[in-house]
Amino acid sequence: MNPGEADKQQILVLHDGDLTSVVRMLAAARLIRSHHRTARITLLTGPDFEGLLKYCPYFNAVETTLGDAAKKNFFERTKAARNSGFDMVYDLGSNGASAKIRRAMRFARVRWIEAVADSKKPGHPLDQVADRLGAAGLCRVGHALGEAAGPELDWVDFVAKRSRTLDPAYFGLQARYALFCPAGDESPPAQRWPKERWASLAHELRQKGVEPVIAGGPSTRELGRYIAHITPGARDLTGRANLIQLAGLGRRAQCAFGEDVALLHLIVAAGSPAVLFHPGESAPVYSAPRGSSPTLLMHAPTLAQINAPEAVQAMRCAGGFTDAGVAA
Repeated sequence: MNPGEADKQQILVLHDGDLTSVVRMLAAARLIRSHHRTARITLLTGPDFEGLLKYCPYFNAVETTLGDAAKKNFFERTKAARNSGFDMVYDLGSNGASAKIRRAMRFARVRWIEAVADSKKPGHPLDQVADRLGAAGLCRVGHALGEAAGPELDWVDFVAKRSRTLDPAYFGLQARYALFCPAGDESPPAQRWPKERWASLAHELRQKGVEPVIAGGPSTRELGRYIAHITPGARDLTGRANLIQLAGLGRRAQCAFGEDVALLHLIVAAGSPAVLFHPGESAPVYSAPRGSSPTLLMHAPTLAQINAPEAVQAMRCAGGFTDAGVAA
């Protein structure tokens, strides 16, 4: 802790989860920072997404030892709680770890605020969490579906000014491009848009002067190679970009397409309009990505029923294919 920070209000934020959960958490973190402008805020989390979260301006410090803290015995946790100096704890969802820490915090003078969505109740997690924070005085209560602010990764622009690795040119992207965020091999075939449809969409975009860019982890590499092979001019970045770089690409993308995968949540939070392909009779309104630009939900009993021209038209409705990206 730097000199002078000892007099500031000390706030601890607890969170651990998958990438989708982390992206959603950033909306709550923004509210907390806005409400506690002068406080020192520490995020206690797991190690998986440190490479993204360490750049986030909502926290003064990011500690990735949540698992270690939970593994301590009761007496060690209690001693650590008494010595922590925290005035307030926001539990934004950290599985069983937060329950153990909360029991230890009972012996310290700490205000505990739980703001975790209930998956058993109808409603989008972002709206539910906003209502929980509203009950604690951070915002209003009573958010209807879609009313709560989504996460925004506009702060990535400041990171990009210091590192050229977030610039699209670093990956050889010079003009307009669209990001593909397909599901990987771990997803059942019924939940994946057929690879032929992805290749057809890539061709449609090339005809319109938009470069298709396939993004994802190792499980999407086979699909990325296939699309790049079938569609000359498509760019395969699967396994080549980390999360902060992908957020940078999302800031300047014309649009994004994908199934309901975590990466699409990140790209939408970065500001890209998106089209989400979802199998089923109804749209996933309680789990859809949110950001500053629209996300259009395309659903069908079988994903193969959605074709590339329909996806392009849906993207036009969502506001894609503009002349400039989100970032200035």
